[in-house]
Amino acid sequence: MEKEKTTNWLPTDKRFVAFIDILGFKDLVMRSSHSHIYDLLSEISKLRSLIDNWKDKNDGRYSNAEMYTVSFSDSIVVFSKSDTVEDFDLFAFGIKWLFSGAIDKSIPLKGALAYGEISLNKSSQIYFGQPIIDAYLLEEEVNYFGIVAHNSIEKFFKDNEEKSVSKQILSEFKTPLKCGTISHLNLIWFKEIDNPPTDFNTLRNKIKNFQYNISGSPRRYIDNTINVIDQVENELK
Repeated sequence: MEKEKTTNWLPTDKRFVAFIDILGFKDLVMRSSHSHIYDLLSEISKLRSLIDNWKDKNDGRYSNAEMYTVSFSDSIVVFSKSDTVEDFDLFAFGIKWLFSGAIDKSIPLKGALAYGEISLNKSSQIYFGQPIIDAYLLEEEVNYFGIVAHNSIEKFFKDNEEKSVSKQILSEFKTPLKCGTISHLNLIWFKEIDNPPTDFNTLRNKIKNFQYNISGSPRRYIDNTINVIDQVENELK
């Protein structure tokens, strides 16, 4: 999914990582052809062009910031190059566009973000570090179509909030987790930052349409996502 870059990545550095899960992937494999699933994953990959376009519009501010994406089966893992504020902004908006683009294509996702020291060797395909584990474990707890931030991200965001444009799409609210509803910082993938403003009614209908492919307990993700959308809309009024 990642095209080659000319700039150097340090093998070990402090980075941001997102661990994203495609919900219902096993059922999708059973119900769909191999080629259909491949096409869906390819569509997610194409969303990188949105990130590159955003970089081009910002007068070189993000020229040294990069993301690297690894996908396998039902999981997508996204790494930033380092931990500058510019890397964080590119990372946050990149995850937002990947997530919202997938939802637009009726691919349900959930995920989590974390921060810390990570070793990443592209040629040897070595990826390890506590933040990857933190993001994976938190993603397992997420109970809606959303992206929750680990406390390591919350600390970085608090320290750099005034310098980061990502504050437009990060907000703390009551978050549906499998252990209950708990206050957490979330990346609001559905919030529009330019005109036109977020169309919450259209968004709710888009989420409700997932019920045509889901029955039983998995529908809690739909209900919980709509509750989050309602919560964010009320806070923006």
